[in-house]
Amino acid sequence: MNRLAVDDVRGAAGLAALRVEWEELFESVPRASPFLSPEWALTWQELLAEGSMPRVLCARRDGRLVGVLALSEREHWAGLGRPVKRLAFLAEQNVGADGLDVLALPGFERDAASAMLARLAADSSVDVLDLEGLPGESPTLQLLAWNFGNDRRRSYTLAPSQVCPYLDLGGSWEEMLGRTKRPQQFARLLRELGRRDGFEVRSVTEPGMVGGALDRLFQLHDRRWAFQGGSDAFARQSVREFHRRFVERIAARRMVRFEELWVEGACRASWYGFGRADRYWAYQSGYDPAWSKHSVAFVRLGISVQEAAGRGVRFYDFLRGPETYKFDWASGARVTMRVVAVRSRRAARFLMRRRGLRLATEQAAEAVLSERSLEWMRRLRRARHRRQPFTLSLPHKRGPSSPEWA
Repeated sequence: MNRLAVDDVRGAAGLAALRVEWEELFESVPRASPFLSPEWALTWQELLAEGSMPRVLCARRDGRLVGVLALSEREHWAGLGRPVKRLAFLAEQNVGADGLDVLALPGFERDAASAMLARLAADSSVDVLDLEGLPGESPTLQLLAWNFGNDRRRSYTLAPSQVCPYLDLGGSWEEMLGRTKRPQQFARLLRELGRRDGFEVRSVTEPGMVGGALDRLFQLHDRRWAFQGGSDAFARQSVREFHRRFVERIAARRMVRFEELWVEGACRASWYGFGRADRYWAYQSGYDPAWSKHSVAFVRLGISVQEAAGRGVRFYDFLRGPETYKFDWASGARVTMRVVAVRSRRAARFLMRRRGLRLATEQAAEAVLSERSLEWMRRLRRARHRRQPFTLSLPHKRGPSSPEWA
């Protein structure tokens, strides 16, 4: 194979100029997640970059784009000389993307990653490389260790980051249902809901209809979390606008799905996800808490799994988070990793120690503070995200009979 050339594309204009080539590459990798799509990256840069600069490494063979590593560069002031330059994955912060990695044409995965990481390792201006969410099975991890872990000018750490449950849909629906935790309960709840007026299962994928479905998802998500002070997932209006633009952009490819459960004239539960080839990613959900005793979200999730199997989906990915409801269905779990390489520069080391101390402080607070105190802190953070006045009123503590998820 010919040696690959590597371009270092910087800035919003350079990112936008890559769009057509990136789209062609993405379409050539049918199992690549939507988080590696140019639409995800461009929409994030438009609305959520907050001063960070895109920096995209592009591997080419005879001028053709065969690999992309999309990063975001930000300068941090640590109070010790020049600012610290930190590189992270583009479009991960505030939107919870999983499985971020090199996107490469089949057959070029290793060569493209190797060429781009070698180029990055040779850049002495990068103080911190902080990659969150790499798949634990990715060959990129080995190449990162070779390029950064053996460099005496840098400290290098590799640590588990997130647990991501998944369901292997091999076999019949009856076999899958039998392996779940609550097969009889699912069947009973579905029968009971099916007897109610206006019971309907809908899947919204059409470009002209996904916007309305997203608004219903927001409303149900807000209702579900209202008694706990709100959800961090969509607290910021800029994040909501990100999803509005993103779903409109990918709907033409039939990649986005809103899977709804309607009863008695209204949508009672909704799941927001993405599908490509034989894979499906369940991204977010919402339900009407007035219907929690009927477990409408649990029922709609079970129907979603059944529908996915019928469409030929093999892997149903619940994405990050060890929530127990996912393991009602999951047959396994994968792990994402975090890689951090820090140059032996005092300001860079100081910055990362400070960030680590802040995280440790937050974890310690969760361990020692009461639930009411933690809820007060969460409300303050959510109010800040929404730029709304903060109220000290707290909800009643959830009792054992109040479902965490339904």
